[in-house]
Amino acid sequence: SRHFKVLRSLLAIQTSARSIAMAPAVGTLHYIEQTSYKAEKALIAAKFNGIALDQKKFDAQKDARKPEFVAKNPTGKVPYLETDMGCIFTSNAIARYIARCRADTALYGKCFDDEGQIDTWLEFCTHELEVPLMTWVYPVMGLMEDIPKATADAQVDVKKALTALEGQLKSSKYLVGDFLTLADIALVCALREGFARVFDAAFRKAFPKVCAWFEGCVAMPQFKAVLGTVKLCATAEKPQPVLKEFLPPVRSEKKKEEPAKKEAPKQEASKAAAKAPAPAAPRDDNSAAITAVGDQIRVLKEKLKAEGLSGKKINDHDEIKKLVAQLQEMKEGAAAAPATPAAAPAAAPAVAAAPAAGGDAEAQITAVGDQIRVLKEKLKGEGLSGKKINDHDEIKKLVAQLQELKSGAPAAPAAAPLPTPQAPAAGGGSIDAQITAVGDEIRALKEKLKGEGLSGKKINDHDEIKTLVAQLTELKAQGGAGGTAPAKAPLPTPPAPAAGGGSIDAQITAVGDEIRTLKEKLKGEGLSGKKINDHDEVKALVAKLTELKAKQ
Repeated sequence: SRHFKVLRSLLAIQTSARSIAMAPAVGTLHYIEQTSYKAEKALIAAKFNGIALDQKKFDAQKDARKPEFVAKNPTGKVPYLETDMGCIFTSNAIARYIARCRADTALYGKCFDDEGQIDTWLEFCTHELEVPLMTWVYPVMGLMEDIPKATADAQVDVKKALTALEGQLKSSKYLVGDFLTLADIALVCALREGFARVFDAAFRKAFPKVCAWFEGCVAMPQFKAVLGTVKLCATAEKPQPVLKEFLPPVRSEKKKEEPAKKEAPKQEASKAAAKAPAPAAPRDDNSAAITAVGDQIRVLKEKLKAEGLSGKKINDHDEIKKLVAQLQEMKEGAAAAPATPAAAPAAAPAVAAAPAAGGDAEAQITAVGDQIRVLKEKLKGEGLSGKKINDHDEIKKLVAQLQELKSGAPAAPAAAPLPTPQAPAAGGGSIDAQITAVGDEIRALKEKLKGEGLSGKKINDHDEIKTLVAQLTELKAQGGAGGTAPAKAPLPTPPAPAAGGGSIDAQITAVGDEIRTLKEKLKGEGLSGKKINDHDEVKALVAKLTELKAKQ
């Protein structure tokens, strides 16, 4: 009878409980109390599989700073399962591990296809449900600041996810057929806070299958042993003030100290500039380091987004703040470094080193361009976009500085014809400088258009871009027509090595610009990665560049 079946089920649970009590724990599960739903996935899976797990609450304020925590869990992710063999981190990875500990249960499916379906729903749980749901629920729990627009968007995304679940559950009792799996456990755990706090009766009405499935799951003894009795929400809860332990750190003192810190590196850099005549190489090293730190910031922000953080919480994260401070310090050094080459041309006319002046101008243009790109990335990370980035005071100053440098760049090579009547060589240098300047203009304009929301083909079809590309093509054609003669012209006269070296450098710069411009164009046409590198024109230009570099 029905009562007999229930009794047998309870006896099985008791037997399982006794076996769990007798068996050694497979590890210790460390979790944060306020986000316990992440740990509950593994705890419920352990109940179904008859596996013992020790539990330990993790204090993010204290435990995260302990050296032993960093040593055993370098990623810093919580929850994490500490086993004899090492640490397993992220909630789904831990739950998978527990589910796979028993090959004789169907918790991770009965066949290879089942496993694929379970993995599909676990990914769905993380990306399609947990991210928007926690954006809605965390402010209600006092775990993060409420942003009404973000909450409204999150509610729309949660409805989309529940609609997908509703469709799946119309054709089967559980997500992967007629038996419960880890996919059901993970999604029930993620949804529990929603059903208990914000899914009121009016909201639930649109998802009858999801509600019946959820209530059926939480009524099972294995779920009750971990979750207790889950009461459905009667009235949706409102956002609460952020709990003290989840408030971002106050940064008022740092802000006061920053201006003083910024002045010091600039003064030191200017003193160093007066002593050292050519710090061009360190500037290149600094640019590479700036790029590397910028990449670190972007990767870390993606990681924090995946963990459910957003906006101000990401920017206030300790690691982000450290990296941003490091980036600012490096940028200040980079900003000071180009000042030295700028001073060099002032003294250069007495020595008649016109070609060096041109090189310095190009170095400054590159440095300022790099500064603009790094600053734009930083402003994007702070939530600005499009016109707001371009209207930012620092961006406008740097763009004005870049334009001024560009307008001065083509003028420097024009002085070269004065010492001797070798017009072809000087003309070649002037064309190369113009090619570089127009190429820089195209890149700067493309950055500006990207900031205004344009992309791909729309950027390439922009009137100003097309005009500049046509101008660049014409200049390259002129440079190509007289390319061979200027290269050989300096040979008969003593200044040949300097002129020849300058010509090779200019050609390398021009070909490099051609490659970049062509790659941008191919990206706009929908190509990417290997397809761009395998393009015939790109390969031909790369071969040409390699040949020129070998001649240096």
